Amino acid sequence: MSSIVQTESKIFLPFLHKSHIIENIEILKNYVEQESGKKFPLGVTLKEKYFEAINYIQDVPVPYSNEKIHVTYFDKTLQNKLLSLGMIGKEDLENDKHIYSQQEQEVITDRIEKALKLIKVLHNDLYDLINTLIGTFLILKKDLFGGGSVSNVMGLVWLNPQSDWSIIEYAEAIYHEFIHQSIFLDDMINCMFPNANECAKEEALVTSTILKIKRPLDRAYHAAGVSIGIMHLYHLFNDPKNSEKYMDDLRKTVEEIEARTQFLGEQGVKTLEIMRKFINHPSFDDITYSLQN
Repeated sequence: MSSIVQTESKIFLPFLHKSHIIENIEILKNYVEQESGKKFPLGVTLKEKYFEAINYIQDVPVPYSNEKIHVTYFDKTLQNKLLSLGMIGKEDLENDKHIYSQQEQEVITDRIEKALKLIKVLHNDLYDLINTLIGTFLILKKDLFGGGSVSNVMGLVWLNPQSDWSIIEYAEAIYHEFIHQSIFLDDMINCMFPNANECAKEEALVTSTILKIKRPLDRAYHAAGVSIGIMHLYHLFNDPKNSEKYMDDLRKTVEEIEARTQFLGEQGVKTLEIMRKFINHPSFDDITYSLQN
């Protein structure tokens, strides 16, 4: 069981805590070394440790490089995996309507690069963690969806940017998906949600902080974490109004999850308790600090 560092003076949410994320990657790397019987070479980067380990476990390898996050508009293998998981349907692929035009691709790639540079300026350690946990952005069109992440293909983020997205909205989408990736990793290592099927039962449904509708408990839990990250992003922008935009809805989600902790593992309960402390005494400076340490 990986540890959560907690002090009286600061709040460390595990999925936004640099040391905890690195520890999870090291545990994953050690597990894969034991399972495969092969040691990772000396001098490999943290990102190489993560992706070589995760690609050993997953049935579909996610492309990555140390220098940057890949941006791809067509990858048959990854596309078929999303299809098999039900994230996209066959109707979405008819007549190649899921593929952006060359001009659109150039605009999207440029905006992603600018959003990442913006995040780097705002918080260099956050940028580094995003670059570590995300290997590829797969850009596909799908009506009424902005994209998503899935625990079956960790390291991959599907994005469907809208034409009117600002650079800030790109940055928000990237931070959003990074948090999903970080929670997926913490769940894999420390078992936050012991049984995902149980989380989808009627009695486990919880109001989502962002969508404001009832959703399976694990998904609502993810959304609660994402909402904290988005508010933190606006705090970095010195935007007081938007840095509190989800606080009331977050409080409602956490209250509902607190009444259903039987669906959580020990790490899920501990992280929920830290979310409660954050709600009672919000400190985005603590999040800024935890992403650095």
